[in-house]
Amino acid sequence: MVSQSHKLVIAHVQTRMKRSGGAEENTWAACRHHAEQGHEVHLLAGPDSDLTAYRQLGTDVQIHLIPSLVQQLSPRQDYSAYRELKAFFQTLRPDVVHTHTSKAGIVGRIAAWQARVPAIVHGVHILPFSNVSLSKKLVFFGAEHLTAPFTDHFIHVGQGTHDTYRKALLGPSALHSVVRSGMRVEEYAAAEWPEDWRELLGVQAREEKPTTILMMAALEGRKRHAEFLRGFADKIRPDDHVRLIIAGEGPEYHRLQHLITDLGLDQEVKLIGQRSDPEKLVAMADVGVLASEREGLPRVVVQYLAGSRPVVVSALRGIEELVQSDVNGIVTPRHDAALAAEAVLNLIRDRARLTELATGAHRFSVDSWSFASMFNQLDIAYDRTMRLAPVVKRKARADIQVTPIRHAQDWPIQEAVSL
Repeated sequence: MVSQSHKLVIAHVQTRMKRSGGAEENTWAACRHHAEQGHEVHLLAGPDSDLTAYRQLGTDVQIHLIPSLVQQLSPRQDYSAYRELKAFFQTLRPDVVHTHTSKAGIVGRIAAWQARVPAIVHGVHILPFSNVSLSKKLVFFGAEHLTAPFTDHFIHVGQGTHDTYRKALLGPSALHSVVRSGMRVEEYAAAEWPEDWRELLGVQAREEKPTTILMMAALEGRKRHAEFLRGFADKIRPDDHVRLIIAGEGPEYHRLQHLITDLGLDQEVKLIGQRSDPEKLVAMADVGVLASEREGLPRVVVQYLAGSRPVVVSALRGIEELVQSDVNGIVTPRHDAALAAEAVLNLIRDRARLTELATGAHRFSVDSWSFASMFNQLDIAYDRTMRLAPVVKRKARADIQVTPIRHAQDWPIQEAVSL
């Protein structure tokens, strides 16, 4: 395998590296794995990132801030990010640039191509042109068609994005692989309730645990927490002994906090922020829910199923890989998050059906989402990439050039943004 016998210089590029998102967790796992194999690994991320926290994890991954790499569309900053990345790649001379998500994928691949990087890999964590406004769809669809011709390998988190890219003729001559997001699935199967469960649920000593609905997701607009809450408020009954736990952090936090109060849900809904023990939250829950308007293949759904919890989820592309309605969960129409709220409330009132779906969730195998499986799939994908004839030719050409200087003071990117 290339991953074992040839040490590579790999640069991963991600717009935002928070500690709470599925794409960020996936990217960091790949970085850590490559570093542990002895490759020289660099992670380049934008200013809306918790880079200090990642540096404190004590890995061999070298982390760099790209000040202009921001999430929102901004022609001026996007061009600056392109120039910064290109300069970085020309100095570092990586063997592989592996971009992640939409913005970093577009800007990073153009910069890598201009810097003559031998192998360009793009991680598809979400469909950027799915379920967005027409203007955004045209921008992202056009950008994907622009960058696809010089992408050697597309690595998808699920079969749904894989098939969509193929049908859209994005990268028809490139490699396409599915590498499912790894996680510690065994921890979810064996987890116990959190010690502070009474405080989290707002129940008194000796009071029985209410039926608990768990919604773990970054607090972003596309996750549709607000729409779900409005549907929840509309359909909940006075005799429903239920708690909805919303776990996560993000820009929607304060808006959701006010909305919960405005809807009169302070007793039934608990906004608990980001937790370091998601497996314990799953153990405490009776059902998991996700009402996003677009995703790749959501890690949180795997986590719910790994903990034997049935799932109510909107009809995302490729979700059938995980959830079969009336077997291990319920799939609701994607256009309306309120329908997911109605479905989950109906489910908790039907204890027999809830038990049946929990049994189905327990029987579902999540082995393909273990870290061991992810790393094996990733090694195979990299091995295939480095054996491509054009990549072999480009790498041979790069190897005869002058060896780059890689001292920290020589990096073209200066960390001007305070962390």
